[in-house]
Amino acid sequence: MACLKSLAFTDEQLVIDSGSTDKTIALAHEHKAKVIPHAWEGYGAQKNFGIQQAKNDWVLFVDADEQITVELRDIILATLADPQNHYNFFWLRIVTVFLGKPLRHLYGHNPRLFRKSAGHWTADYVHEQVQLTNGTRLKLGNKYSKLLPGVLLHYSHDTIRSYLNKMRHYTTLEAKEMRRTGTHRSGKPVTRSLLLPWRLSSRQFIKLFFYRHGWKDGRAGCIWCVMSAYYEFELGRKFL
Repeated sequence: MACLKSLAFTDEQLVIDSGSTDKTIALAHEHKAKVIPHAWEGYGAQKNFGIQQAKNDWVLFVDADEQITVELRDIILATLADPQNHYNFFWLRIVTVFLGKPLRHLYGHNPRLFRKSAGHWTADYVHEQVQLTNGTRLKLGNKYSKLLPGVLLHYSHDTIRSYLNKMRHYTTLEAKEMRRTGTHRSGKPVTRSLLLPWRLSSRQFIKLFFYRHGWKDGRAGCIWCVMSAYYEFELGRKFL
């Protein structure tokens, strides 16, 4: 398992298993990881359970289809060893590998490294966020956190069908979250309108294709922009 190989530099590796039926447990044991069975309670809840099981102060969250690059590994080790570090939260740059190609212009950020006593993951149905102990939701660029250079690779979908299958599940969960909060995951308020699916999808495509230069990532980047726009269309449709 490439994910666990990339985490060999950590003091411990915990695999929170919610009833896998493939070779996950055997592969985890092969790489000396500790497997902890835990019934599925939600994305944020699973991560919070992992926090409770960790024996060290700092926790690093990596999904099974992700890898820490050598560059990022060295940066993490140097950062945590730095006596001048005063941050409790660190954002990682995540580069998605889609249809076999890394999307260098369409990267995202996520706060995957933080001191476990400083915060926890929210209970959002999907796209969970990190919340500080004072109740503040962590935002990129605020005074509580810092962005680390280096890249975490996310090996996403090899086929468009795979993307669509996951999209159907995620949009259902996210539409439920939008109805609960009245806001899009971007933080913008949403109201019921027949134009909502078209507004969300067009805004997403323009942002990714033009402002983020998704076209520079070639065929895979162009397809990702279209698929992301379709995701937003379905999200808006299910919200109505």
